[in-house]
Amino acid sequence: MEDVVQNSVEFHGKFVHLELVDSPTKRLRSGEEFAYDFNALREAAIISKGLVCDQIFHAQSGHLGAALGCSAIGAALFGYLLRFNPMEPRWLNRDRFVLSCGHASAFLYAWLHLAGYDLTLNDLKNFRKAHSRTPGHPEFGVSDGVECTTGPLGQGIANAVGLAISGKKSEAMFNTDGQKIFDYNIICLCGDGCLQEGVASEACSLAGHLNLDNLILIYDRNNITIDGGLSRSQSENVEKRFDAYGFEVEIIDGGSIEQIIASYSKLASLKNGKPKLLITDTVIGDGIGEVAGTSKAHGEAGIKFIKSAKEKLGLPDIDFFVSESVRRFFDGRLSERLEEYESWYRIFDAWSRNNPNLHRILLKNGDICEKLEKFECEKFGKKVSTRTANGEVMQFLAGHDPLMVTGSADLFSSTKNYLDGYSDFSADDRSGRNVEFGVREHAMGAIVNGTCYDGIFIPRAQHFWCFSITCGRRFASCRWPGFTHFISLHTTPLRLGKMAQPTNRLKLCLR
Repeated sequence: MEDVVQNSVEFHGKFVHLELVDSPTKRLRSGEEFAYDFNALREAAIISKGLVCDQIFHAQSGHLGAALGCSAIGAALFGYLLRFNPMEPRWLNRDRFVLSCGHASAFLYAWLHLAGYDLTLNDLKNFRKAHSRTPGHPEFGVSDGVECTTGPLGQGIANAVGLAISGKKSEAMFNTDGQKIFDYNIICLCGDGCLQEGVASEACSLAGHLNLDNLILIYDRNNITIDGGLSRSQSENVEKRFDAYGFEVEIIDGGSIEQIIASYSKLASLKNGKPKLLITDTVIGDGIGEVAGTSKAHGEAGIKFIKSAKEKLGLPDIDFFVSESVRRFFDGRLSERLEEYESWYRIFDAWSRNNPNLHRILLKNGDICEKLEKFECEKFGKKVSTRTANGEVMQFLAGHDPLMVTGSADLFSSTKNYLDGYSDFSADDRSGRNVEFGVREHAMGAIVNGTCYDGIFIPRAQHFWCFSITCGRRFASCRWPGFTHFISLHTTPLRLGKMAQPTNRLKLCLR
C-alpha cells in the first residue's frame, strides 16, 4: 500500500498544501488501495465540454462559462467521488449533489447523461426548449439526478444546508448500533455570485453553528462576474470568512483532477464537526480561448468559436459526440455502483426486519389527514388568532407524526409554532424538532425547501408576511417541495406602523 505524501502548489502568491499520492493512478480509499483511471477522467472532461458546447450552440442560448470551467470537477465527482445509483435516483443513502449556480445547467445535464441517468442525447439536444427535460435552469421533478430547483444565486447553498440538516436528523433517528443506513454527504457546487448573495452568508453561518460536517461546498472561483472582474465588487478574504463560520477550508487548482480527488477525499473523511469549503481556482469558459477568463465567457458569446474550440480539444466534427472509451468507463463504474447499492440494500433489508416501527415511519405509512379529522376545533372558542390556532394544530399533528419539524427566524414566541415537549435541533442534539434559524428569514425559506426536497422529513416554517418576500417562498410555490410556510399577519396597524403591514406584499402578489 503506497504512502501518502505531502506536496504544495503555489496559487495567487501563496503555497497551498495538498495531500497527494506517489502514483498518479492510486489513492487510499476506506483503508484499501483504490485505482483511479485518470486518463479516462481527463477524456471524460473533454467529452463533457463538447456536450456543453453542443447543447448551447443548438439552443443558441445558455451559459458556457462555469459549465466549461468546472469540467475537471465534474469528472472527479461523477467519475468517482459521488455515491449514487442512476437506476435508483432517489436512493436513500445517495450523496446529494446540488448545482447552486443553476445557470450552468448544461454542465449537470452532460454529466448526468454520461453517468447513466435517464437523460438521453435527444434530451440534451432539446436543451432550453419548452417542456423539455433539460430546462435552462435545473428543476426538481423534471430530470432524475436534479436534487433541487436552482437559478437565483445562493439559493442552492441554502438548499444544501437544508439537505444536510435532513441528513443529520436521519442518522440520529434511523441508524442503529448494529446497522447504519444513512451516512451520505451533501455536495454543493457554487460560484462567486452565489457566495456574494446574502442568503448564502446566512445559510453558511448557520451550517457552521450546527456543525454540519456532512456538507461540502465546492467553490468555483473563477474571479469573474458578468460586468467584469470580481475585484470590481469584492476584496474580502473568502478563506478567512469561512474559517470564521467554522468551516474546514482548502484551496486547490480546479483544473487538476488529481488535486480535486485528493482534497475532496481528505475533506469527506473528516468528521470533525466542521462543514467543508473546497476552493477550486478555475478558468471561466476554459476551452474557448477567444473568451476564456473574461466576462464574455459567462453566457453564449463564445458559441461562434465552438467549432474551432472542439477541434483544438481533439473532438471530431460530430454533434453530441461521446467516445466509446468514455462509454466503457462509465459502464464499468455503473457496475461498481450497483454493487455498492446492493451491499447497502442488504443492510437496509436487515434493518427493516429488525426495526419494523422505524421502517414504517421512514416509509410514512398512515394518513396524517385522518388524525387531523379528530382535532377538536371547538376548544378554541370564538376569539383566537390564526397563529395561535396554527400552533395548536401543529402541536397535535407533531404528536402523531414524528417526521414533522418546525422552525422560526427568532420569532417562536410570536409565531407560536414551537413544538412543546420536543428539543431544539443543535450540534449536540440531532433529534430535536425545533430549528432555531436566528434572524435569517431568507435562508430559513431556502433551507426548509432543501429539507423537504430530501423527502424524509416534513418541515414547517413560520414568520410574518412583511418578511416573506424572498425567493424561498417563491420557489416553494413554483416546484412542490411539500412543506408549509405559515405566514402570520400583524393586526395592530396603529402600533406597528405601515412597515409591518402586508398591504405592499398583497399588491405585489396581485401583479
